[in-house]
Amino acid sequence: MPIYRKIMIGLTLLWLSNFVIVAIKAQSPHDFVYTVQNGDTLTLIALRYDLNMADIALANQLPNALVFPGQSLTLPGVPLPTPTPFFSGHAPSPSITPATPSASIAESLSLNQGETYLVQTGDTLFSIANRFKISIANIMIANGLVNPDMLEVGQVLQIPNGPLPTPAALPWPFQAVEFAEPLITQGRTQVIKVTLAQTGTVSGSFEARPLLFMGAGQHWWSITAIHTLAEAGSYPLNLVATLPDGKQTSTFRNMLVISGSYRTENVQLSETESALLDPELVRVEWEKLAQLWSQVTPKPLWAGRFHYPIDPTSVYITSNFGTRRTYNNNPAISFHAGIDFGGSAGKPIYAPAGGQVVLAETLTVRGNAVLIDHGLGLFSGYWHQSKIAVQVGQTVAPGDLIGYVGSTGLSNGPHLHWEMQLNGLAVEPLQWIEEAIP
Repeated sequence: MPIYRKIMIGLTLLWLSNFVIVAIKAQSPHDFVYTVQNGDTLTLIALRYDLNMADIALANQLPNALVFPGQSLTLPGVPLPTPTPFFSGHAPSPSITPATPSASIAESLSLNQGETYLVQTGDTLFSIANRFKISIANIMIANGLVNPDMLEVGQVLQIPNGPLPTPAALPWPFQAVEFAEPLITQGRTQVIKVTLAQTGTVSGSFEARPLLFMGAGQHWWSITAIHTLAEAGSYPLNLVATLPDGKQTSTFRNMLVISGSYRTENVQLSETESALLDPELVRVEWEKLAQLWSQVTPKPLWAGRFHYPIDPTSVYITSNFGTRRTYNNNPAISFHAGIDFGGSAGKPIYAPAGGQVVLAETLTVRGNAVLIDHGLGLFSGYWHQSKIAVQVGQTVAPGDLIGYVGSTGLSNGPHLHWEMQLNGLAVEPLQWIEEAIP
């Protein structure tokens, strides 16, 4: 395969700061203001909210397609978050061999190819999509692109002629299968909606993990995690419809996973800190948590968007979810499984959504820790607390006090590590704040 010079779009501006101020504010009934995170690009934001990049650029008077951390972007037409009341770690995740996708993105759909285009210096997917008046997603799918922010000079792109065709017809009684994000980034939560032609039930699996479907009659939904280290490409989602008479029909749909713009960092630990990463200590603690994560409450305990777990008026992020990490120059790669919020010791921590406390104790690596079960295999964890304010078995509602920011366990200063796990896989917590899932 020919090797071309890589063009990284917007990388310089995206790496200008290690700290991001996160805020959500409204300017009009139809304007949702989004604050750019480390690793964000205009392309990823447009894909995430199903918007046209040109509309975002026009609404914000952007002279080009570049954005930078901390920048406020008006997202036209995106519903505002539901108003919420004011609410008065560095532990590595195991290195996991990413799954191998079943096929390339281009193989997932049979496209009606139109003309071709030779990528020039300075081209971006944004500029090419505008030139041909088609969506970025269509170009990516047509060409098997897995990273929306990387093109190769001299690369030949197929430009689809018209909209993407619909996938092959579904077998009866399946009427529709919809993904909340047709192109989903590593580390995000995918929502799957299935409609049947008559009353029945739906089950299924993704990456050998069973899916728990909620609903009734003809309408069903489920959620699944996309592994943060998953190889970009196409993965089969297997579905089974069961009718009242016991007759079953199976089918599948390909889910298209694309690369996220995650940073890479090497974390240097002192001798004392390194001792806490003793493989046996890490294994014992991980197995304890994994046993809890494997317990699935068969109904959702949350409703609507999650809130920030700390005072939203003073939120700032010191380490983002998904950052690729090595420790003390070790070649083994893991990733940051949560978000670190900076804050002074003793700052209150609140439950972001309804659930039940399943762990409230001191752990070796994660320090004073609280784990909340939100149902359907979804859990949220709060590490390094100075003091825990809940106990196991306690039911919590959004805004309930659960503890205080601290620096216990493997920590180099007061902060809150907020982590969310779905079916044993870490997922981007901010998605649950930005969107009402399902």
